[in-house]
Amino acid sequence: MRLLYKNCALLFPLLLGLTACGGGQESNPVRDDPFDRTMDVADEAVFYDRLQQAETSYQKSFDYAITSDDVSNIDDAGYNLAIIKLGLNNVQDAMKTVKKTTNELKIRGQGISPQLDLVNAAIFYRMNRLSDAALAAQNAEKSKDEDIQERAYFLSALIANDAGNVNDIVQYSQKLDQLLSQSKAKIEKSWQADQKELHALLAYRQGQYEQAMTAAKEAQDIRRDQVEYRAMVRTLALQGLISEGEKNFVSAAQFYVRAGKSALLLKDYVDAKKYLDRAASLHADQLTYQLASDALVDLSKKTSKTSE
Repeated sequence: MRLLYKNCALLFPLLLGLTACGGGQESNPVRDDPFDRTMDVADEAVFYDRLQQAETSYQKSFDYAITSDDVSNIDDAGYNLAIIKLGLNNVQDAMKTVKKTTNELKIRGQGISPQLDLVNAAIFYRMNRLSDAALAAQNAEKSKDEDIQERAYFLSALIANDAGNVNDIVQYSQKLDQLLSQSKAKIEKSWQADQKELHALLAYRQGQYEQAMTAAKEAQDIRRDQVEYRAMVRTLALQGLISEGEKNFVSAAQFYVRAGKSALLLKDYVDAKKYLDRAASLHADQLTYQLASDALVDLSKKTSKTSE
């Protein structure tokens, strides 16, 4: 399996933090040169956050996979292409890509793959269709691939959080802990960040704010070191929530401003507005209020240009 998004960048900017990390393929003396070449170009484009270029290259990879009638390559290219479209906020196109890939697999005698279940879960989550997202994530959990299992557990916990189901957050956090403790593979740093983030989220839900803040900061540091900036934004916002729980509204506003400005630079305008609006609404202190207000003006200019 050759996947760029082990973290589904849930999962962009979800999960998406949706987070990108290199996939990799065992050496093989026989190479499908056109497919591998375009996949390599796409992977590099994602690393440098050139998502539209990546979309073009993944589409070429998908076309080459169809041309060569290679089931595995169709599955992988379709998955990556759908994730990129989700990262570009083209949710309907992402869904169409999953359906198209599934149909190509069906006519070759294959059922829907766990990784396509995973991206479906991310799509439904973005659409706030939490029941559909939870079902798709549960299907992805059945995968024998630990990368897919890990992302499914993490996404399931986020879905449970949005649904206000603390018991399910506990359940999926424990599943993730168990996977990391029993995995025979080298533990990915991104997995550790996911684990810390779930621990922080659960501790916050249980009112254990000091413990939650420690875990959230650890997750943030790993995300930064792994250049997973979209996922890092989510950890900053979580620290804002924790600070609010502690009634430390100045600190909360600072975290929201930091999250909002990062999201703005990443062109995640919906999240940027959400975090910056929250920072401004707290009226915590003059500096953070001014920074939030200035960033909101900048956001308004950027969004008005994109709508022209």
